Amino acid sequence: MKKFAIIAIAALVVLAGCASTEPTISGENKTVASQVGQVLGLNGVPMPDWVYADQSTQDVHFAVGYAKMSNQMNSMKRAQAEARNVIAEWVMTAVDEIITTYTNDAGSNMNRQAMDAFETVAKQRAQALLSGSKQEDMWIDAEGGVYVLVGIPVENVADQMYGAVSDAIAQTQTAFVKNEAAEEANAMMDAAISKYFGSVSVTE
Repeated sequence: MKKFAIIAIAALVVLAGCASTEPTISGENKTVASQVGQVLGLNGVPMPDWVYADQSTQDVHFAVGYAKMSNQMNSMKRAQAEARNVIAEWVMTAVDEIITTYTNDAGSNMNRQAMDAFETVAKQRAQALLSGSKQEDMWIDAEGGVYVLVGIPVENVADQMYGAVSDAIAQTQTAFVKNEAAEEANAMMDAAISKYFGSVSVTE
């Protein structure tokens, strides 16, 4: 009897060692695919890398949106909106960083009116930027959740920032005693934009 009990316990240990549970990626709790192996979505389509890894380059900024609504069409539209919200946040961050760079570089020569005008105009232009974003890909998970990859050319964003500087200077130029002051503020803001976006080619 004792020998039988020992054999039964050993068998249970072997079975427990053979059993495994593979973690999955749910729509709202994405786990890095490299940790769970290949994840298949609707119709057996493997999950693409862009779902969990940023694909942004110097030329194109990408964002991912996810949604699971009552049907696929509504899910896709909501996911697109979510992705564009992420892009809008990125643009807002860019504006803040450009202002910080301008403030640090200008020092005591900083023109508060021009800077405030630039911030206002740049954030207004950011809304128009979203219309230039484009859906590049879509993936549907096994539960019907929709992921979309939306991209926007960095050149378009930088171009809008340069335009915002021109508008801001035009709005505040009457406040400058000398035109040279306006030109200096314009040049320093342009330099801050160029520093943030790197060597991106911008058509003015």
